[in-house]
Order: sequence, then structure tokens, then C-alpha cells
Amino acid sequence: MIIFEYSAVILLFFFIGLEYSFERLAGMKRVLKPGFLDFLFNFVPAFIITYLFTKDLVFSLVMGAVVYPSSTAITAKLLMDYKRLVNPEAELLIGILIFEDLVSIVLLSVLTGLTFGGEPDVISVSRGVLAVVFLFGVFYLLKAPSEKAFDYLDRKLDEGLVPFMVLGFLLLSSGISLKVGLSDALVAFMLGVLVPEKSRIFEVIERSLSELKDISVGVFFFMFTFHAKLNFDFDPWLLAILLAIAILLKLLSTYYGAIVYGLTKRTAMRASLSFIQRGEFSVIFASFYVPAQSLTFALVLFTALIGSFSFLLAPKLSQKIFPKKERKEPLPTPPS
Repeated sequence: MIIFEYSAVILLFFFIGLEYSFERLAGMKRVLKPGFLDFLFNFVPAFIITYLFTKDLVFSLVMGAVVYPSSTAITAKLLMDYKRLVNPEAELLIGILIFEDLVSIVLLSVLTGLTFGGEPDVISVSRGVLAVVFLFGVFYLLKAPSEKAFDYLDRKLDEGLVPFMVLGFLLLSSGISLKVGLSDALVAFMLGVLVPEKSRIFEVIERSLSELKDISVGVFFFMFTFHAKLNFDFDPWLLAILLAIAILLKLLSTYYGAIVYGLTKRTAMRASLSFIQRGEFSVIFASFYVPAQSLTFALVLFTALIGSFSFLLAPKLSQKIFPKKERKEPLPTPPS
């Protein structure tokens, strides 16, 4: 159980990294404006309001990070189950989810240093950001040598050894990264990015480790609720305000982001009503900081419930708010 709990986040971010390449990351230009709007509307106000209530910088940063990302798992599941992947807003929502994943990895890298004994000041935050930039640079330089190394491993390595080698290397690298004050999640993500999509090792990893990842993530969320000190030690007014802005500002940011993206007003409204739910990333942020866990649990629970119902009602509500304009039939010409 312990190995599953500690390896869950590492495996989750490693598999997220497998879905990307440096070329794909560089090609996300169209979603940049909606993504930045999403970050400014949802992270910054939550951080400021929490800080005004608590005067605690680390707690405020964690709550800003908790409120910021929508749930990738819930949103993707709902889009598939209700056959809305063909809708024009699905591409935008998936793009923003990808953008949120990347920003969340950066935030997690910064918060890891702060929550494990770091001093919450400008210098420590700047150091965390510089560490992220440094790691991206190092891994980018490793791109060409890694392709040659994977070509060699494809020819020489026994498939049966791949799962053990990958899991052992991930655990070793995460331990080293935490020892030197870097984010193990970011390192795992970048290691996933390095694996070439067309390599034999990539196929073996997806086939042999995906079930282990699912089990690990399930155990992680179970152990989070099992170990979390859930009580009502937070200000109920803070919960009410954060819940209100988590819903309203996510609606606004997604709506205006969709307009910037080029969608119609009705489609933008349908997208915004489908994107309220928070989930796994919010829980991961709170797992690193005990004082934020009770507030996060309540926030995730309410937004997941409200967001799921809002998703179901989104098509009808958007239709009522922006009804189709009926075409006027041409008047019959009078007989001469």
C-alpha cells in the first residue's frame, strides 16, 4: 500500500508526460490566450481573497492552486459518456485542460519547496520558478541523446524488464529530485516527455504500467481521505466566497476564452457551463499541505457535484440563453 501511495503522483505525471512531446508543447499557440485568461481569473482572485482572510502566504498559494484547475478526469469522462467530444467546444476544453496540467506542474514544483520547510518569500518562489525553467532546458538538451538511447534500448532490451526498469528509474529519480529540492512530479513529467511515441518501449510502458498507474491513483485518493484531518477548522465565510468565485469566475473565464478562441456565444456558454468541476489536481495540491485539506475537500465536493449537474444542463441552458433566431419566411408576392 505504501509503495502505491508514494508512487501514484509520480506515475500520474509520468503518464501525462507520455502524451506530449516538445513539438506538441510548442504547437499549443491557439489555446494560449484562453489558458492565460483561465489562470488569471481563477488562480489570482482565490489567492488574494485567501490571503486577505488568513495572512498566510503558503496557505493562500495552495488555495489559489486548488481553485485554479478543472478536473481532467471528470470533464473527460462526461464528454465521452454524453457524446459531446464531437461538439466544437470539446477541442477548447481539452486544450485548456492540457494548459492547466502544464501550469499545475509548475505550481506543484514551486509549492513543493515551500511546503517542505522552505521560507515563503519572493526569493524562494523565484528559485522554484528558475528550477522549473532550468529543468525544461536540461531535458530539452537531452532530447537528441535520449532518442539515440531509446533506439539502442529498443533493439537490445528485453520487454519483460521494461516495467521494472522504468518504475525503478522513476522512484530513484524522484528520490534524488526531492533530496536536492526539486519537484519529483515535474521530473517524472519530463521523463515521460522524453520517451519517443513511436518507440517499442513506449508501447510496452502503456501496456504494462497503465493498470499499475490506475491502481496507484485510486490508492492515493483513498489514502488522502484516510489520512487527511478533515474538520471544520476553516472560516465558513472563506469557503462560501471561494466556492462562489470558483463557480462564477470559471464560468466567465471559459466563456470569454471561448469567444477569444472563435466560438459562437451559445457554444461559449455551453463550454463554460461544462467546466466548473474541480478534482484530482486540487486534491494533489492539498495533499502537500495539511492545513488546506479540510477546505479543499469541501470545495472539491461542492464544485464536483454542481459542475456535474451543470454539465448535464449545459445544452438546454445555453439554448435558452442564446436561442436560435428563427428565419423569417418571405412574404408572398401579391397577385398582379
